[in-house]
Amino acid sequence: MKKTLKLISLLLCVAMLLVSFAGCTKDTGDASSVASEVSSEASSEAEKQSFTGTYFDTDIWQQVPMVSKAIKDAGHDGGEGCQAMLYISYAPTNGKLAFMGTDVGGVYRSTDGGDNWDLCTTGMHAAGGTSIVADPTNENRVLLCGTNSGGNNANGLYLSTDAGCSWKGVFNARVCGFRDVRTQIAFDPTSYDEKIGGSSIVYWSRESSSHNGDSVPALYKSTDGGETWTMIENSADYGGSYIYCNKDGALIVGNGKGIFVSTDKAATFTKVYSGEVFSMDCVYTKTNNIYATARDNGALVLAKSTNLGKTWEKEMFTNMILPTYLRVSPVNPNRMVIMDDTISGAGKYPGWVYSTADGGKTWTKGGRDASLSWVPANSDNVKFAFSPTEEKTVLATWCFICKSTDGGINFKWNNDGYNGICVGGKFNFNVNNHNLVFIASQDYNGGFSTDGGKTWKYMRWSGKGWGGWTYGGYVINKNTVVTGDAKSMFGATYMWITYDGGETFQAVTNANGEELWCASKIGCGVVGNDKIAFFAQWRTTDGGKTWSEMKGGTGCQAVYTTDYSGSGLLFGAYSGYYACYSKDNGETWNKIGTIGTNVDDMAYDYNTKTLFIVSGGILYTVDFSNPDAGEFKFKTAGCGSGSVTSVCIDPEKPNIVYVGTEDMDRGVIRSLDSGKTWTVLTMQSGEDRVTKGPAGGRVSGIVRVNANTGELFTAGGCTGVYKIPRPAV
Repeated sequence: MKKTLKLISLLLCVAMLLVSFAGCTKDTGDASSVASEVSSEASSEAEKQSFTGTYFDTDIWQQVPMVSKAIKDAGHDGGEGCQAMLYISYAPTNGKLAFMGTDVGGVYRSTDGGDNWDLCTTGMHAAGGTSIVADPTNENRVLLCGTNSGGNNANGLYLSTDAGCSWKGVFNARVCGFRDVRTQIAFDPTSYDEKIGGSSIVYWSRESSSHNGDSVPALYKSTDGGETWTMIENSADYGGSYIYCNKDGALIVGNGKGIFVSTDKAATFTKVYSGEVFSMDCVYTKTNNIYATARDNGALVLAKSTNLGKTWEKEMFTNMILPTYLRVSPVNPNRMVIMDDTISGAGKYPGWVYSTADGGKTWTKGGRDASLSWVPANSDNVKFAFSPTEEKTVLATWCFICKSTDGGINFKWNNDGYNGICVGGKFNFNVNNHNLVFIASQDYNGGFSTDGGKTWKYMRWSGKGWGGWTYGGYVINKNTVVTGDAKSMFGATYMWITYDGGETFQAVTNANGEELWCASKIGCGVVGNDKIAFFAQWRTTDGGKTWSEMKGGTGCQAVYTTDYSGSGLLFGAYSGYYACYSKDNGETWNKIGTIGTNVDDMAYDYNTKTLFIVSGGILYTVDFSNPDAGEFKFKTAGCGSGSVTSVCIDPEKPNIVYVGTEDMDRGVIRSLDSGKTWTVLTMQSGEDRVTKGPAGGRVSGIVRVNANTGELFTAGGCTGVYKIPRPAV
């Protein structure tokens, strides 16, 4: 079920990422009389303003996993693990360093053997990654293939020289990587070069099939440690393959046509096995060993060779449909794990994990303890990684990261730090009690917190066992929460509500019993009045018991923010294009004007009377010191243009302004002087900060500050929620 869900849901996350990859500036179109105040000269001037680059010691990103109190009390920080995982691996000889790659939810790293994980995407522009392989001669050097749910120019090969703390693109290729779980990168350990500080020769098997990408199956070779790449001529038969290089430099290639070996640096290949290979593994400790699951003369077999394919031993699989994702223990090769892939192999459900301790003669079905999971424990195509130092330790991507310490018989949730939830719509903290917040989820319904994001309650809005689609929302009080619930992926959203803190849920209906359709995905409240609240175009004055539509040309369809000083001002948009404000708690609305394209977010600095408006990927400012005059001039702010998605101020210190962008490298930007100068908070390659925390704040779709703590919360793409402390000013 999870696989089916992901096939559809990834598009939502990717849609936002693609704008950044395209590198284009959105056109605001023909402006209205108000928008005409924005000149090209002003836009150019905004671009000239530089980012200060000033950081504080506290500018380190922290994960905000949606963890329940029970999980927290059990000693875990939590992690949702809500994105499809493609690959998991250990460094060849280091049982502490491990990596995990997702389709569109980023790449993660563990330095404690797989118990805790941090997002490590600094320098990457691909949405996810697969085949994360460390150089056995220098495990600080790591290569991966960047992925997405479709072909993208930002995909291809990325190299790290600091054990995954940061990356740089070394070969852009419009590959896809969709459900590509192969080990497709191989370092030749016999080619160590002191100048490089690692193996000089590396191979890559480019995918043979793609999902809206470019299918160019072939082998590629690098002779400078992965910095530059050349396609090997006449190598199409070796594309889309599992590849490994043994200690003697032999290159081993496995695919549906068999297994091939080259002992002359990929100049020539010899076919050593003719079965249809489903998956293949080689272990660094046994130079000439090859292991594969395959269909051999109609039979499903485990094929094993100890002499580089000259001879083979075969063990029959019984009662299995598609044995795949084979992994072998480097400590004891008689220990192996596989998955019987009944999910994609035969369309059945749910697929099973098996392990063996006798080289494949007998197999034991594995189990999974998901008691620490915050989200429903769905099925998944499971991938594995054996520890290079502990014989019975196995990591697995079984809906979330799991770990076994008995060779694969029993797996347990081990997902601390994997923050891969896809946030749906925008959110606001309750304007009167910032401990209250609801964050909706594209795939998993969303979470409700009453302690400012420290712990979360899973909200089963949809009633579906696997999850559900919710977009936006607002917490009216500790018992009453609203959201936009979608009946189908990308379908219209309708208002749902809970009056008992998430124990039961119901649709909000009109007098005819029809569910209330929502024109936007944002909710807000009124400072000093906890009875009045808004969600989309709907307004309540009795704490959510009844709702009325804010109609007409002076109505509002999205209330983005309020004046946190308590003046009663509210700011929103009507029909997407028209920015508007209210002075009477939302009963009536006045037009500010249009900039020619959708209004996406707003924030108000009550000290300087400056209104910030995000529209068409650009941040504008409006002098709001004399709203009764009815004349508003829009000016571009000096934080760049073309990719801005969100803006907020610190309610306690409104001179602190945050901007979220779709950019991978400058996802979150901060100003300490009401928008005059800006600092990029997203970590950059080469900064000292990349070794001190996760790569949060990348591809930001929403920024909001918890007034109680001063912490900035941001979410974007499918990498989950992150926060950064208030600066010490």
